Amino acid sequence: MKKRILFFIIGLFILAGLLYAPFMRLYVKRMMTPLQRPLLAKPDTQTYTQGYRPQSPRFLHAVNTIYRAQKKEDKYPGYEIDIIRSPEGKLLVGHDQDDLPYAVTLADIFSVLEAPQNKTYWLDLKTPLTKTDMHYLRSLAKRFGLTKKNFMFETPAGDTAKLLKKCGLSILLQIPDGFDEDDNSAQERTRLNQLLADQLKKYQPQAVVGSFGKYKYLQAYFPNVRKAIYYSSTKRPSLKKTFLQEAFDKDPSVIIFMTDEYTF
Repeated sequence: MKKRILFFIIGLFILAGLLYAPFMRLYVKRMMTPLQRPLLAKPDTQTYTQGYRPQSPRFLHAVNTIYRAQKKEDKYPGYEIDIIRSPEGKLLVGHDQDDLPYAVTLADIFSVLEAPQNKTYWLDLKTPLTKTDMHYLRSLAKRFGLTKKNFMFETPAGDTAKLLKKCGLSILLQIPDGFDEDDNSAQERTRLNQLLADQLKKYQPQAVVGSFGKYKYLQAYFPNVRKAIYYSSTKRPSLKKTFLQEAFDKDPSVIIFMTDEYTF
């Protein structure tokens, strides 16, 4: 009797394994279903975005520690790094103020990499940048043999985006708040689209940044604008991330797809 139960349990695990991949592929296909037409506003088919494309769209989320940077160097061509500011005004690596007690610097991250010049760094700015910061970043790049093509700066519209553009640096422009919340109103949809179009014209970013949940709206209303899409809600190994990557590889407008995983 015990053997039968054991074989039954083993059989269930085998069946679950066989069904997992087809289920995940179907799940991702449903997640990627375009917005229903007719749309609330006419799509804007202009490109707006400009600049180089990263050699690989594969980026890792929150590479904010020396250990994580070292562990993932051979796996990911691109790192997303969060940038905060210390009370003394120094730029540090961290997601928020809770990280300050053990925050490292960008120099610390670059120093532990065998080939820092071979990566692209998506710097998610949690603090505005100043002209002094620009001098610091230029000296840091020179020290490690990095060029402008090694850096992309995520920021909302505003003074920092203006400064980055003036310095000729690549901008990953955050889309306006509530871009995917039009309440099924054509008037609100038109307003949100116009707001983003105006920002794109003004800052001419390398790409716009949006979560996976906002991708449908970006693709429906700005199909030709370059996009940096992130899906950071799943750290565990999952075929969902693999199938999402395959789906985004088919969209030439998606130049970055950032995911997350545990640091093992």
